[in-house]
Amino acid sequence: MVRSIGLPLLFAFALGASAQWRFEGNTTPTWEQTMERFQEFATTRSGVHLMEIGTDDDGSPIHLFVLSDGSGFTPDSIRAAGKNILWITNAIHAGEPDGVDASLLLTQALLDSDQYMGLLARTAVCIVPMYNVSGARQRSSNSRANQNGPAEYGFRANARNLDLNRDFIKADASNTRTLLRALTAWDPDVYFETHVTNGADHQYVMELLMTHPDKVDDAMSTYMRNVLTPRLHAWMKARKIPMGPYFETVKHSPEEGLTGFMDGPRYSTGYNALRGRVALISEAHMLKPYADRVNATFQLMLGTLAAMNEHPQELRDAIAKARSNAATEQRYATNWKLDTAASKPVEWLGYEAKCTKSAVTGLDRLYYDQDRPTKVNVPWFDQGVSTLQIEKPKAYLIPQAWHEVIERLALDKVPMERLVRSRTFDAEVQRIKDFETTSGPYEGHYLHHGVSTTVEREEVTGRPGDVLVPMGHPTDQLVMEILEPRCADSYFAWGFFDTMLQQKEWFSDYVFEDIAADLLVKDAALKAAFEAKRNADPAFAKDDWAQLYFVYQRSPYFEPNYRRYPVVRITK
Repeated sequence: MVRSIGLPLLFAFALGASAQWRFEGNTTPTWEQTMERFQEFATTRSGVHLMEIGTDDDGSPIHLFVLSDGSGFTPDSIRAAGKNILWITNAIHAGEPDGVDASLLLTQALLDSDQYMGLLARTAVCIVPMYNVSGARQRSSNSRANQNGPAEYGFRANARNLDLNRDFIKADASNTRTLLRALTAWDPDVYFETHVTNGADHQYVMELLMTHPDKVDDAMSTYMRNVLTPRLHAWMKARKIPMGPYFETVKHSPEEGLTGFMDGPRYSTGYNALRGRVALISEAHMLKPYADRVNATFQLMLGTLAAMNEHPQELRDAIAKARSNAATEQRYATNWKLDTAASKPVEWLGYEAKCTKSAVTGLDRLYYDQDRPTKVNVPWFDQGVSTLQIEKPKAYLIPQAWHEVIERLALDKVPMERLVRSRTFDAEVQRIKDFETTSGPYEGHYLHHGVSTTVEREEVTGRPGDVLVPMGHPTDQLVMEILEPRCADSYFAWGFFDTMLQQKEWFSDYVFEDIAADLLVKDAALKAAFEAKRNADPAFAKDDWAQLYFVYQRSPYFEPNYRRYPVVRITK
């Protein structure tokens, strides 16, 4: 039986002789049409439920659609039935709507096909039909110049012009806070997000992006490498849908080498990996016809369900082991990058890359000759290396003044204790020694990087209302990524603590002259350091204000909290 969906004929299904379900056409529904369709499923079919889970930044509701096949519509009831959970997020970039149509097709197939319904025997499916609702409402035909269909689609960013797939750690968007609360409540085993990729032309309809296996727990990595990834490739190959890895080019063309992608915690896959979940993204290729992309996305969803259905215990065991290890490990490896010296050959199905004269610039331009497909081995750079390892403390102490940080940790239900009385701790206090900052804004922030700190031991007093975050839980990796300032996606890196980088009090030079002179007389060590600086630095020796500031910084008058990172590490 063929079920072919052509939109805007939302409810038209054609029957045929084949056992394959397919999408047809080059149109995708609006948000309103999409929700009408899911509402129809919810009101006319059993075993499904539609609910609101929160709001977009524009106030629009964000929905969750659950297919549970008789196991109830709460996380507890689904787990009590012995099922795992697959979570699918669509239209995080609303200009990439392939997953919306694929999820409608998936829902219809699961409800109408006994064969496909069997995939729900051990797995419930949670679908966010359209996550970036405000972006979906900004429909046009031209915001994605490289994309081959559909005829109209939404916009990449949401109402606050945020790219929601860069927001999982900083959680600026109402969308993100909605999703994090829902993910915490449902705690899926596999997180699946749908996209359309840009980049080089090639023969693959689908590129598979999975959280990098080198940076996750060994048990999780083994499941991904040995069970899930091979099953997905086998599923797609059996359906004659070419699928390759998600990649970036090293130089000009793919034949010169490809790199994988190191997904940091700001991205959905990197964030979910820190929560002990398997995370993957479907990246349908932009230049393939829309219907082909939708069908490839649909089949990858089915393949994921098949793998989860065939190996449910292996998945549960891998997640349990990863979370147990996250709670007990003593060092956190972070700031991952790809080793640019380590490569292996990988088969590449591309098109011959050529150069011709540009009709616009008159200079050489790249193009891919689709009449000349290639099948070659190319260098594949995908070995991950951690550049920072941090010893885990016993706990962190967060002063209550930093409520934005505390509120975001609560989205993930991180174990926290609010102090009811003053307590004194032997702590490690970090001071920001050096950092660089991006020259322009990135997703609403001037992102810091290359952060270095100094560490001092201090006796620190926590006041009533301050928050203690004890370690020894499955959320430890997430907490350390957020609270350790040297981590690439820490809240310090995102600018949450920038007020500590601004000096508040200064001096009048004519007043401080006498104070500085007195300090140099009374403090021999300060005097020696001052003279050494003058002798070693001619520019300093000629700059009267710099010399006064040198003394001021080392005097009792200098503010003690300047560059003092307020979150402290409790080590005893």
